Amino acid sequence: MPRKTLKKILPNHQKIKDNKMLKIFGSLLQKKEIWSLSRKKVLAGVFIGMFIAFIPMPFQMILVTLLAIILNVNLPIPLVLIWISNPITMPFIYYFEYELGNILLNNQNAIEFSLDTMHQDLSQIASSLYVGAFVVCSFVSILSVIVLNFLWINKVKKQRKNR
Repeated sequence: MPRKTLKKILPNHQKIKDNKMLKIFGSLLQKKEIWSLSRKKVLAGVFIGMFIAFIPMPFQMILVTLLAIILNVNLPIPLVLIWISNPITMPFIYYFEYELGNILLNNQNAIEFSLDTMHQDLSQIASSLYVGAFVVCSFVSILSVIVLNFLWINKVKKQRKNR
């Protein structure tokens, strides 16, 4: 798959290197491994990107870049994937994760969201949100890797068969 398609879609080396937030990594962005489009490096990048995309936290780009450099996986893929949780989709994703966390933790008491009572219920809100987020992160990232691996292998088999 893939490599030709990915090269067209993904941001290039210079674009990522010029990003203001990522300049703190300096020469670490020169590592060849983080630009590899091998199946294993891409799948690991997809896992990291999908996992971090659904965690309610700031500065996801910095965390994804750090993980990609440390683990020597493809960097552009997770950088693109973390934008699944953008300002438009975040409220829906986080509300779903919160409700899922409530179900898993068996929280029967509905919390009334108001600025006055928010600080009193913060620990229950956070625990429900992060339990739900962990489940969603795990499920979505594992499913994404399985589906992409299947599609990649089938595409390569078709290409070999057509030769």
